[in-house]
Amino acid sequence: MKHDLNEVYKDLEQADIAVVPYQFHHLKSVSLAEEKVVGIDRSKIDGCAEEYTILIHEKGHFDSGAFYTASSPYPIKEQAECRADRAAILQYIPLDELRECLRHGIVEPWDLAEHFGVTEEFMRKSIGYYRDVMGIVL
Repeated sequence: MKHDLNEVYKDLEQADIAVVPYQFHHLKSVSLAEEKVVGIDRSKIDGCAEEYTILIHEKGHFDSGAFYTASSPYPIKEQAECRADRAAILQYIPLDELRECLRHGIVEPWDLAEHFGVTEEFMRKSIGYYRDVMGIVL
C-alpha cells in the first residue's frame, strides 16, 4: 500500500469528499458530514506526515459515521474521535503490513511512522489499538 498524500487525496475524492483550505482560529481541520467537506488549515500543519495523519483521521470520521457538534457533550466527542482513529488505523495502518514491518526489523515507533507516512503519535496510537484494544500480539 502506498502511504502518501496523493493517495489519501485520491481516496477522499473517490469518496466524494471535498478538501478545502480554511483558516481556523484554534483547529487544524474539521469534517462536515452533510456537506461532505474537510476543512484544513495548512498554516498550522507541520509537514506531510501531519497533513497525511490529519486527512486519514478526517476520512475516518466519514468512514465510521462518527460526527458531533461543537455543543456535543465531551464523551460523545471523545467517542467520535476514537471511532475516526479506529477507521483510519484499520484502513491506512493495516495489521498485515505492520506485522511485516516488525518481521523485517522496523520496530521503533518513529521508523514505523516514517514507513506508514504518519506522525509518531498516530503510530503509537495505532500500535496501542492493535495491542491493547484488539488484544493482538505484535
